[in-house]
Amino acid sequence: MKFGMLLLASSLLIGGCSSSQVENTTKSASGALGDAAITAQITTRLIAIDGDSALHVAVASNDGAVTLSGRAKSAAIAERFSAAAKSVSGVKSVASRVVVDSKLTPVTEQAKDAAIVTGVTGALIGQAGFNALSVKVHAHNGAVTLDGTVKTEALKSTIADAAKHAPGVKSVVDNLEVKS
Repeated sequence: MKFGMLLLASSLLIGGCSSSQVENTTKSASGALGDAAITAQITTRLIAIDGDSALHVAVASNDGAVTLSGRAKSAAIAERFSAAAKSVSGVKSVASRVVVDSKLTPVTEQAKDAAIVTGVTGALIGQAGFNALSVKVHAHNGAVTLDGTVKTEALKSTIADAAKHAPGVKSVVDNLEVKS
């Protein structure tokens, strides 16, 4: 990394920059790299504490001043996140804007819901072809919601039936509107 900084400084000097401009650029690049390293270390520690909550927390660092923002499953987890951030070398301060969301969906459930949406979308296209492209599919814990418009009542029925028989679907809420 020091070689890279030396190369950057040399390039700037050759390009006609003053030594103070080179020094400022070198400090700026060094600070950005330091902040990136701090952010990476904190993110790794948050994942080790609680992977589900960590995916809902953004980490920002600017000259060692860290801001955590997002959602955690509990106040205890939010406090552990803040403590973990403070323990990283180079961190000067931590502002935590993490709020508690006890209903935070675990990553495994999010992955299951995404798989259901993919399966339902495939089933709809298989049954209704291009007509299914106007249908938005949402899933939460196996409950599927269909939103959008279709051209006929028969098409609406075909799409709802295809969704009901897709793998992992427990229930279907049909919000489709018929518009010719």
